[in-house]
Amino acid sequence: MSRKKEDDPTELHRTANLYEGSYLLAKNYELAGVEKQPNSAKVVLVFKGAGVQKTALSFYNAAVIAAKSFSDSYRTLKDLVFQNRR
Repeated sequence: MSRKKEDDPTELHRTANLYEGSYLLAKNYELAGVEKQPNSAKVVLVFKGAGVQKTALSFYNAAVIAAKSFSDSYRTLKDLVFQNRR
């Protein structure tokens, strides 16, 4: 029996959107890395976990999440982004 792609625990999702990343972190997806873009101050957040692509899409479709969890995740990612911009 084959597993569906959304059941793949190694599925990756990349985003430069800090709010989307905060949502994924608050939904307990693993932050697999922070990629600095060459010749730019921008970074890309890489998340890993089963169903991460589908969950990322749900962020844009009126997703609901606890405000405290989202806020904490946002501050965590913001700190990481600014550390990696140096």
